[in-house]
Formats: sequence, C-alpha cells, structure tokens
Amino acid sequence: MTSLPAHEAHLATRFTVVQRSRGRSAVAAAAYRAATRLADARTGSVWDYSRKRGVLDSFVMVPPGSPAWTHDREALWSRAELAEKRKDAQTARETQVAIPRDLQPSQYRAFLADVAAPYVAAGAIVDVAVHVPLASDGDLQPHAHLLLTTRALDPATETGFASRRNADLAAFFDSGGRKGGGGRGDAMTAERARIADVVNAHLRSAGSRRRADPRSYAERGDARQPEPKLGEQRVAAIRKRRFHDRRSALVTGLRQTRILENEITKLEMEMALSARGFARAPARQTKGPHQQDYKASLLRDRFPDAILPPGAAESLYLVDAKNPRRTRVMLRDGAWVEADDDSGTVSMWGPRSASAADLAEAISASTGYGVDRIERTAAAAKPGKSRRKSAVSEDEATSTADRWRRRGFSDVTESPAGVRVGLGGRSRLLDSGDHVDLFGPVSDESLRALAAKAAEDWGGSLTLDGPWPADAQARLWLECQRHGVTLADYTPPPAVAAAWAAESGSVADTETKLRAVRSETAEADLLLGAAAGDVASLKKLEPSLRAFVVGHLDDDQRRDLVRADREDIVTALGEFRKLGTAELERQKADRLAGRSWLTEGPAKPGTATPPPAQDAAPVFGRRSTIAD
Repeated sequence: MTSLPAHEAHLATRFTVVQRSRGRSAVAAAAYRAATRLADARTGSVWDYSRKRGVLDSFVMVPPGSPAWTHDREALWSRAELAEKRKDAQTARETQVAIPRDLQPSQYRAFLADVAAPYVAAGAIVDVAVHVPLASDGDLQPHAHLLLTTRALDPATETGFASRRNADLAAFFDSGGRKGGGGRGDAMTAERARIADVVNAHLRSAGSRRRADPRSYAERGDARQPEPKLGEQRVAAIRKRRFHDRRSALVTGLRQTRILENEITKLEMEMALSARGFARAPARQTKGPHQQDYKASLLRDRFPDAILPPGAAESLYLVDAKNPRRTRVMLRDGAWVEADDDSGTVSMWGPRSASAADLAEAISASTGYGVDRIERTAAAAKPGKSRRKSAVSEDEATSTADRWRRRGFSDVTESPAGVRVGLGGRSRLLDSGDHVDLFGPVSDESLRALAAKAAEDWGGSLTLDGPWPADAQARLWLECQRHGVTLADYTPPPAVAAAWAAESGSVADTETKLRAVRSETAEADLLLGAAAGDVASLKKLEPSLRAFVVGHLDDDQRRDLVRADREDIVTALGEFRKLGTAELERQKADRLAGRSWLTEGPAKPGTATPPPAQDAAPVFGRRSTIAD
C-alpha cells in the first residue's frame, strides 16, 4: 500500500551524466538498463547483463531520417563512445523518471514517448528501458531510464555524430554560470516541472485523480519531510537477507505512519461528506498540520489540477463538497470561495481576503472558470438585535438550516458564520440567527425569504441594518405586508402604499370569491353523499337541500343524482334550494293539516301515507343530466 495521500502521484526524476573520468561507459550503461549483452567497439569490453531481472521493456527513439544503425543498441553506443576523444568525456546523459502506478503497462510507451519527445526534437537519440522492481511496500515500482546521446547526428563524420556537443539538448539540463542564464539548477527544475505536466496529462487521460507536484514540500507549505532514499539495490539486498538495516527500518516506520494517517484522512473525508451540520469532521485529539489534511484532500479531490497556494491548507475552516456539482469553502478569516460547475464560476463573497483571492485564482486556473466577486448589498435584523454574532454553534446552525429547508430552500449550507442560503444566480443570504446579510442582487426571492424569516423567527417584525437600495426598501415593505410582518422605522412612499391598498383589496375580493366557491363545492359533496345514503352528510346539509333530497326526490332520482358530475351539481344548487324550500312549505302545510309523512310516517294510526308528489318534474333523468 502506498504511503502517498489519495490526491498525490509519485514524482521522482533524476538527471545524471555518464562520465568516462569516473570509469563509466555508455555501452555498459545501455547494457545494464536494457538487460542485454553489448560489446564496446572502442575498448573491446563486453558487458553482459542479460540475466538481470525486472526489465519490462526497452526501445530506441530516434529523430526522423536517422540511419538504420541508430536502432542497433550496440552500434549506437559504440559510436557514441568513439565520438568522444577526451578521457574526461561525457558520453551520455540520463533522465530517470518514475511511472505512475495508475497507468497500465500498455500506456507506458505513450507516456515515455511524451517525456522523451523534446529530447528527440532537439536531435538526441533516446534509449528507453522500463524497469519494474518490487518496492518496499511489496508492489511494483515502475520507472524508466532514458539514456540520451550528447551529440546530434552528422552523416559527414566517421562516427555519425557531430564534432560538437548538442547545445539544444544541454539547455534542458545546464544553467548558471557559463552554462546559460538563470541560477544553477534552474534548468533541471524547469525540466522536472515539464515532466510533471506530462505525468498529470496521462493521469487525466487514465481517469486518475492523483496529480504530481514538482514543488518541494517547503514550497507547498507542507510540513512533511522527504523520505530518505533507499534505492533499488538496497531494497533487493534487504529482501534477500530478510531484515532491515538502520535506514530501511526508519523509512518503513515512516511509511507505515503515513499510511495510517492517510486512512484517518480518508475516514474524516467520508465523515465530512455525510455528517449533518458543519461540513467538517471532528478535530483530532493530537494537534498539528494533519488536522487540516482532510479539508485540503476534499479540495484536491474536487480540483485535482489546482495548485493550491502555500499555506492554503491551514487557511481552510470548512469545505462543503457534498454536492458533486458545487464546492463551498469557508476560510478562517470568514471569506467564502464557491465553485459552481453549472455556471462555470468561482465566486468570492464575505470579507475581502488575500487567501480567498489566491484560492479562487488557483481553482480558476485549473478549471477555466471565471472569477466573480459578490459584494454585501443589504442587511436586516430582529429589532433590538442589530449586532451580528461572531460565531454560531453547530446546534444552532443545524436548527436554523432545518427551518430554511422547511421553507422550501434546498441550497443551504451550515457554517460557524451562519447559514448560507442560495437564492438563485448571484443572490445569497447569510443567516446568523438574529441577523441576516444579503449578498449580490437584492432579488424578489431574497426579499420573500427575509420576510418569511421575520414572520417565523422574529415575532413578525424586522428592522433594516445599514444602508439599503431605495427601491429594495419599498419592495421589502410590500413583501412584509404580504407576510403580515412589520418593517420597523419605515414609512412607504404614497405610491407604494397605494399599490398595496389596491393589491390587498384585490386579494380580499379574490379570497371572498374563493371561499364562496369552496363552500358551494362542499355543499355539492354533502348532497352527493346524502343521495348515496350517508346519514352524516344528510345531517350536515342545510334544511332546504335536505328536504330536496329526502322529500322531493324518489329512489330512482336519487340514484341518478349520485351518478351526476359534481360541477353539474354546483351549477344546479340554486334550483335545488328552490325545490327544497317548496318541499319545506308543503311539509309545513301538511303538518298544519295533521299529516307528517316525510320523516315520521302517518300522524294518526290508520292515516295512509300519501305518495310522493307526482306533479313535480324529475330533477335528473336516466342519463344523469339536469332536467328543466
């Protein structure tokens, strides 16, 4: 298991030269790296490394138009040795580069071709060998050795190489003093950064979220220390004798510690993405830089190509990455940075902050999103509570956020500065309990949200805090009237008051009509229930309609009534009331005459119950339509 964090790719580069003065030979170096047998035409020496293990692949890359002998490894490096006359000559250069484990073996050649492409373009021949030894963690450690010729090709010479060194190739590695501009080592630093770009391009193509960073830990603001180097031969020797030496024991212990820390960071990331409340995990008991690892890891996982500025991890207070399409970051100075994939924008709001600006630029550079600064435009408070809180507890923030969600708002984030509510576009609201700040355009939705907050949480009143746009005050007053909220210390202009009077009158008239429609519909439902034999519905009917159902209709007509549409019933209620009233009058006349057959049967024993009136026109026919 690797000791690297989940977002980090292993970047190992090494630039060396093969120097004759140190007893080294380009032919020997090529034979060892390719695990083959080669003879040196200059000295007659034979170098046989064909029994070497761990060499996966080897191939030669040459400039276009190169002669056939450049593909023959023995002829190539023998000629390179013969081209150098000095006893302290540099017969070859070497670039060693680690291959990311996230790449498949089938992708190695394409990756190494991109690494070597500038060398070949500069006129060098590149002999590539891919080694895959076992690493100290038991997994493969793929890396490549790129052996470069130091002279360009020249068919006019006996060896086929130019009489002078290849200055274009040397520019990739030499700087400072007589070797070129800049400081010593600047060229190799730039070359390491170029190789990191190649690594990252292939990791993106492979779908990996790991990225290589060419900067040192100190340059990144990372408190980690580099691991001591072990080397391939040391690891092989340790594996052979089956016990550690002092250095390998130190490195192994350090890696095991980092593996455990990575697992803790991974767990904290999962907690931050799923926990209710602040988008963070509980702080560890041990203090140190690792407390910030999971926050920076959340950010790097979302923006793997972003190069975070030094000290960025320590400036993070909260990272909300629960929504895969947007990321919210609150810094320790109270500033916010938000990246929205749908709008393609990185927004900054809250206090002005250099840390926020640097972070926004880093995210923008990696995504191509535009940067937008959203200013605070207005504020309101509960009367008598004009001072905003410096911090909000997690329980209070969670409770406040739940109330916003119940009001129908889904873009809600809890934070120690208050609850952030997205209101669409660039408008947002920060609720710290007794105080609300509005950022961006003062939209109608933001005013409705503020009025709803005052109605539910502030006892139906609010006061303005600080300057407000004049038109926004009038719009807020209107919204407060609609919610039954008092806007303290504000008198609306006559035109605004008149507009509310007209609106409220129209609303009242509409409400009256709606109540009437609802009442008629309820009566129609009761009428249908009574016709179907529901005694409770019959008792709730007004007397005229009850008399209509019981006294005016016969059984067949009641069955027809049940099958009628409710809309038809509502339309005919007036006519039904007239018929029911007539039925009540007839019942009254019958009682005066000593008859009560409607509900009690004959008034006196032996008195026959009269049949239903036959002269009344049927109200419903057999097709369930209202008759004249």
